[in-house]
Amino acid sequence: MEHSVAASAPLTGAIVGRAFPGILADAFWRHRLLHAMATAALLLASAVGWHTGNMPDFGVLAEYAEYLFIAFWICGSALALGTLFHLALVQRETEPLHTFLKSLGRFFGDAERIANSLNGLGAGLAFISAIGVLKGAIAILSPFAWDKALAHADRILHFGRAPHEWLWFVVQSPLALKIINIAYNFWFVVLIIAVFTVCITRKDTKLRHQFLMSFMTVWTLGGFLLAMGLSSAGPCFYEQLGFGNDFHPLMQALAVADRVYPIWALSTQDMLWSGYTGATTGSVGISAFPSLHVAMAVLFALYATRRSRLAGLVMWLFAGVIMVGSVVLGWHYALDGYAGAFLMIAIWKVCGYLVARFSPDRMAAEMESSTMQSPAVCGL
Repeated sequence: MEHSVAASAPLTGAIVGRAFPGILADAFWRHRLLHAMATAALLLASAVGWHTGNMPDFGVLAEYAEYLFIAFWICGSALALGTLFHLALVQRETEPLHTFLKSLGRFFGDAERIANSLNGLGAGLAFISAIGVLKGAIAILSPFAWDKALAHADRILHFGRAPHEWLWFVVQSPLALKIINIAYNFWFVVLIIAVFTVCITRKDTKLRHQFLMSFMTVWTLGGFLLAMGLSSAGPCFYEQLGFGNDFHPLMQALAVADRVYPIWALSTQDMLWSGYTGATTGSVGISAFPSLHVAMAVLFALYATRRSRLAGLVMWLFAGVIMVGSVVLGWHYALDGYAGAFLMIAIWKVCGYLVARFSPDRMAAEMESSTMQSPAVCGL
């Protein structure tokens, strides 16, 4: 009883009462599988990095960081202003700024939230650091050999035409391409916001662990192991790698659109190609199969659906836009996206089963039930 009261107290009170170390230890134990997955990824990345000498391409990371900073600034400012206006005009608080700052203090000063945040973000950052090395090593360890097969399979699946040919009405519209490119880059912002939000929640639910386990599993299994087994570069690099000119019309259409509206995908592709060819140092990695953009968008949708029907609908629509963008921007074969979506759904279900089956509260309940039914307890 004393522990549960302390756990719900503000962080300062928990520290004074010497309860926070216990709360942090409990949170660490609940996150043990996530820590183990992150540690395993780091060990694998260390071995791969030592073998390949691969380092992430900080140029691409800096570009994404710039987009992320701008998005966070805009979204954070809008949220803060919206909250203040709500307090002042709807709730008619006499001191809306004071109330707003006080609510922020309660939000970030909660001991349970801080404990969950430290463990979730710690495991997440360690894992992401490892993935940066692993993804950049794919092309070094496994030269591209599956592009022709994937392109051919795409045509078979889509009745003899390449998927982007069915979407040519989109490809021919510079404005449509620009809007889709904005959404495609915004995926990175959604990724960071989703992981950060899940990590800092106060209530450590099974759904939270299902999301984080699925996140780590799909990047390890799909983003590295499968990507190495079916190593491919994608349509945007098809001609440069000498596989043929099947996607030349698509890339030409993107270049024409770029003269009307900047198509960021092209500059990012040039940066990745420079890293791959050695013109610049480092590379975040070129890899097409499976599409982690699509896989993660599906993960966002699966998680959001469990939280809100409306949020789920929005995120499924977003996943559809990402799927289309992966094709019309030349990043992926459609098969990459289908594989990413299927893989993500399968991983989500397996992780959900494992979390439900082996979560600490489930095991505790089973142990308690077993003890109550034992001969010693029942007096038999």
